[in-house]
Amino acid sequence: HQNMNSSRIQNSYVFGVISIVLILVSVVECGTPSSELNDFDYPAINCRKHSAVLTDFGGVGDGKTSNTKAFNSAITNLSQYSKDGGAQLIVPPGKWLTGSFNLTSHFTLFLQKDAVILGSQDESEWPQLPVLPSYGRGRDAPDGRFSSLIFGTNLTDVVITGNNGTIDGQGSYWWSKFKNDQLKLTRPYMIELMYSNQIQISNLTLVNSPSWFVHPIYSSDIIINGLTILAPVGSPNTDGIDPDSCTNVRIEDNYIVSGDDCIAIKSGWDQYGIKFGKPSQQIVIRRLTCISPDSATVALGSEMSGGIQDVRIEDITAITTE
Repeated sequence: HQNMNSSRIQNSYVFGVISIVLILVSVVECGTPSSELNDFDYPAINCRKHSAVLTDFGGVGDGKTSNTKAFNSAITNLSQYSKDGGAQLIVPPGKWLTGSFNLTSHFTLFLQKDAVILGSQDESEWPQLPVLPSYGRGRDAPDGRFSSLIFGTNLTDVVITGNNGTIDGQGSYWWSKFKNDQLKLTRPYMIELMYSNQIQISNLTLVNSPSWFVHPIYSSDIIINGLTILAPVGSPNTDGIDPDSCTNVRIEDNYIVSGDDCIAIKSGWDQYGIKFGKPSQQIVIRRLTCISPDSATVALGSEMSGGIQDVRIEDITAITTE
């Protein structure tokens, strides 16, 4: 009997698993009653009338050749079909080294099995962007920031998906610069979409982002599901999924190992977030597994000056998290 109790205690420490079922979180601004979450649905992966392969535009999947021009050329070419059924860019098996590239509307980026997008460690391949208006300054440095690896702004109907292909941000280069105080600009995120709607990100493995992994901001109608997100637990600021001043977000069936919060709902910093005045709202998080020894499973903030309201969190497995 004593051995059985000892075994139970040991198992609880070894696995450290906390199952949280049906948690309802509602954060309401200024005493305003919480409204019901608006449900929304659309096909998980939209069919596109037009399709192309990265190699059609000179892509080389050897892990050494830069494909920044190939990605940008492909997407620019395919953008002509945005009003004619949309287009899909297929990334075939291989290792595709690239700097930052921009997406377009009515577009699918599809990573086939064994396709790996590698983030370049050449800073010249990462354009500089101004600071986010709801933040007022960079997170790592006061002036500006690097564009995210996969970036888009003012877009409609964007899908980033695959047959469990991989996006590897090769973040160790950036983590080292951060820890040694060598950054003049804020590190890039892995995926960032701004001022956009109808976004779907699914069925991918994301590893070693320079900073946050998935950052939709000032956007709406977002589905993020079926992601495996992996970063060393000691890596700096590698949040998994950070909806920021977003409306109507569904985050489901994700597995995250992170050096920071697995999911953090945000809405801007201090007076900048207050002035911008765009809350995060109508957010559902379901069936999340999180491993993050020093941070939160789901955090509200800490940057939340624009407000957070109508958040539902349910069916969570938290393993050795704070």
